[in-house]
Amino acid sequence: MWRSDWVLHNVSEVVSHDMSPFAKDAMEKHRHGPDGWELRGRVLHRVLQAHLESQPSVHESRWDPWIEPLLSDPLFQGIETVATEYLLVDRYRSVCGSCDFVIRHKDDPSFVLLGDLKTVSSTKAVTSRKSPLAQLGAYARMWQQWHPKDRITECVTVISGPEKCKVRRHSPEDDCIPAWEECWGKFQALQPVADF
Repeated sequence: MWRSDWVLHNVSEVVSHDMSPFAKDAMEKHRHGPDGWELRGRVLHRVLQAHLESQPSVHESRWDPWIEPLLSDPLFQGIETVATEYLLVDRYRSVCGSCDFVIRHKDDPSFVLLGDLKTVSSTKAVTSRKSPLAQLGAYARMWQQWHPKDRITECVTVISGPEKCKVRRHSPEDDCIPAWEECWGKFQALQPVADF
């Protein structure tokens, strides 16, 4: 609920609206089970959140090949956590979502990073995984609406795979927010028009 009304859309729904049936089937095929992306993602997000909040976490040792490179990545050194799993709603559009983390450099608190964690099943996939620019743009736009004094300096995609972690850096203004605006426009164009 936002302003006494239901929020009609979430960021994931919007950014995946034009996904092909083939891509949707491929995602669904690998979603469930002990090696599925859903469980892997849930575990790694929980571990990263605990790490950023300086809390202990317990996980099965089979996830260590993902966790050790993730938590030791230089991105997460010398930082302080601003937010984790932070729910945001757009003040002007009926859309909401949760960003994975917002962190800042301890030695330069004005350098604020908004990040999204993506997990992959293989080392090879770490390199080929695309960055979710529109998704990051949605969160950056909403963050700026609510926290204009803590401007997002950089958006990052953290791709975690077995024995490898890669961080991709993006400009909120040049890369992410324009990708979100384009995605939102295409999504809105497909929505039914209310007949009053």
